[in-house]
Amino acid sequence: MPRSRKRPGHHDYQQPSAIPARQRTKARTIWAILFGVFALIMAFFAAGDNYVILIAAAVIGALIGYVVGKTVEQDARHK
Repeated sequence: MPRSRKRPGHHDYQQPSAIPARQRTKARTIWAILFGVFALIMAFFAAGDNYVILIAAAVIGALIGYVVGKTVEQDARHK
């Protein structure tokens, strides 16, 4: 069967990471912490000492960071 000239060739095999699974830090955890802290700081400057708004902003920021980290992990797996 003829091969297409536009079709990419096979990629070289890459070994999985040598770091044990328990020592790897997941991207979702890092991004959730970063976004949560950033949202907390932004809410503090915007709303002042209102604790309800500060907690809500930290939770929403952590959720957004979790979603961003999850997509980063998925993109890293596909490459």
